[in-house]
Amino acid sequence: MFSIYQKLLILILFCTLTGCSNTFVQIGGMFKESVIGLPDDDITAVDIEKSPYASIHVKINNAHRSYVLLAFAEAPQTLPATNVNPQNMELKWVSSDFGMLVTRNGRLLKTLNLFDGNLLEINSKQPDPLALGLHLNSTPLHWQSTIDWQPGYHINYEQRSTFSFVADETVIINDKPLNLKKFNEHIVIPGLDLEYDNQFWVDAANGNVMKSYQKIAPNLPFIEITLLKPYGFKDVK
Repeated sequence: MFSIYQKLLILILFCTLTGCSNTFVQIGGMFKESVIGLPDDDITAVDIEKSPYASIHVKINNAHRSYVLLAFAEAPQTLPATNVNPQNMELKWVSSDFGMLVTRNGRLLKTLNLFDGNLLEINSKQPDPLALGLHLNSTPLHWQSTIDWQPGYHINYEQRSTFSFVADETVIINDKPLNLKKFNEHIVIPGLDLEYDNQFWVDAANGNVMKSYQKIAPNLPFIEITLLKPYGFKDVK
């Protein structure tokens, strides 16, 4: 049985080896909750609001929903490189079983240590419409990217995305009803003759993705991510 301090050391080493190299945020205060783990059923909306830590709910297929805290916020390392700002931070969310999700603008970019397999990378020479803001009429509705994933040797597969507005929906997050705009992303992978759809629920005031339902990678499960408490941007060197 690992001690708390051993678990913290393992988490830091794990994240360092997997590319978490720029800014450590919350690591001192969050390790008790994240490394030891807090049962999701015990986390109330009041607890979430009072917590100083950015957090999300995560659910893979029909598995139990997990409460996950932000461990690291870093400058962009994938997709087109740009200046660091609140809209392009890469956020690394670490669970109590050392699984990791990397997101940017609500887009799942990478996973580590998931049971069924992992998304290794998504790249594009074009700005992600999620970063530009799906709520804006000026945002392109077509996007091309490449995706790498495992198990197996799946590298540099082309993806073609088409976005469309679905409907205005009321979504309950932290016991509060939010009026959000639901968008669909239809993805075609020509090299595999595969198609699937992601969904994003967007705040029309700022374009933030508050909830999403995204396929981790072709032939891997879908993951549902709900933003409970956003990250407060700080300068990243």
